[in-house]
Parts: sequence; C-alpha cells; structure tokens
Amino acid sequence: MKITFLGTGTSHGIPMIGCSCNVCTSSDLKNKRRRCSLYVVVGGKHLIIDTPPDFRDQVLSFGVERVDAVFLTHPHADHIYGFDDVRRFSDLQKNHIPVYGSARTIKQMRKKFDYVDRKSHSFGGVPRVCFTDQTEPVRIGEAIVTPLPVSHGADMVYGFLIEGEGARVGYIPDCNGIPAETLRYLENMDLMILDGLRLQEHPTHFSIGESVEMLARIGAKHSCLTHLTHNSEHHALQTQLGEAVTVPWDGMEIQL
Repeated sequence: MKITFLGTGTSHGIPMIGCSCNVCTSSDLKNKRRRCSLYVVVGGKHLIIDTPPDFRDQVLSFGVERVDAVFLTHPHADHIYGFDDVRRFSDLQKNHIPVYGSARTIKQMRKKFDYVDRKSHSFGGVPRVCFTDQTEPVRIGEAIVTPLPVSHGADMVYGFLIEGEGARVGYIPDCNGIPAETLRYLENMDLMILDGLRLQEHPTHFSIGESVEMLARIGAKHSCLTHLTHNSEHHALQTQLGEAVTVPWDGMEIQL
C-alpha cells in the first residue's frame, strides 16, 4: 500500500490570502500546504479521499493518473470543491467512478453538483460517477474501506479505515472527538493520520496537543498530523514533536 499526502493544510490553504507571516512567506515547500486530500494505491486500485479546491493542482503535481473510487469525509467546501475535475478521470477511464460518503454528504453532493446526472452533457463534460450512501465497509479490489464516524463540532463526519495488502491505515482529517465505537476500529494500526489544527484549542478540531494525546492512545506504528494552519512552521513543529509523530508535507509518500 502506498500513501501520498495530496494536501495537509487547513481550509484557507497555506500561504493564506493576505498574510505575510513567516510561514506564509516561506520558500520551503514543506510550508506550502494545499487543502486536505489523500491518495492511496492498494492492490492495483487507486483511491482518493476528498476532492478539495486544489484537487487539479494536486493530481498534476503528484502524478495521480487514475481514480478507481472517491471517498468523501464531509461536504465542507475545503473538502469537495475540486470535485468537478473527477470528470477527467471518468472520461479517460470511460467508466463511472463510485463516490462514497454519508447520506448527508451524498445529499449535499447531489445538490451542489446537480448537473452531474444530466444526460444532456457529453460523457466528458461532467464527472461520471455513482453516488453511494456508505454506512458499511466497501471492497474496492483487494482494499476494504470502512467509514469511521467522528465529531466535527456539532456535525458527525467520516474518517476512513483502509485495509489491504496486510496494512491498516486510518485517516481522520477533521475531528474534535472520536466515539468509543469508532476507536475500537483503530487497533493494531500501521499508520494513523489525524487532525491537529494548531497549538490553541478550537471548537471543531483537535489541537495539536489533543491530537498527539489521541495518537498515543491509538498507538499506531506510525502517526501523522494533518489539517495544519499557518501557525505551525514545519521544521519547528517537527522538532517539538520529536520522533513520536510525523509532520507530513504535500507530496510526502509512505510505503507500507
């Protein structure tokens, strides 16, 4: 299984518009953070989690040439508004691509992208997809993808557990609480990627300290933060966290 971080930043992206802080003006590519998205290749299948506004740039920058399924954590703008560019993959592959999410997420996708199912468009004119409400694990080739309900403020959103080729990966980019019934899925993990927005507390996201505590509780072999703001300079944060937790960067790959 190969994991590629397509984006590791918060909803504004970094650099943030109109900001001249040392992170936003940094020339270090590890401080350039697109909105959150993950690319997983497992058993010859190519999976995408979330299609943020940066999606076109992400797939061009990091060599995504195929998409066999899309999984959506929730319908906030920073996680879905690059969705139209899925049409290039469905056109190249001459096939409909399955798109999975909670019932609420899929309802919002049909509303926000209401043109998708219109037959008046040519096949390459819109994303050709099969929207599917997901409440149970689904199999994509050799991979099993399980939805993980978590709290994001007052909302219930999804993270995902990806299992395949002997590896177990958890991905929860937006979260400020993990219920007990979800935690039980996060045992014996090879890689756990968790929301760690900033040092200060936030009403809908884990702070970095809260995320580090939860990652220690989960006890994966390898732990990473994501959804970082411009308040954290990459190298300074990595030095602060030491070897226990990795601060990823856009384009970083992990082979399991």
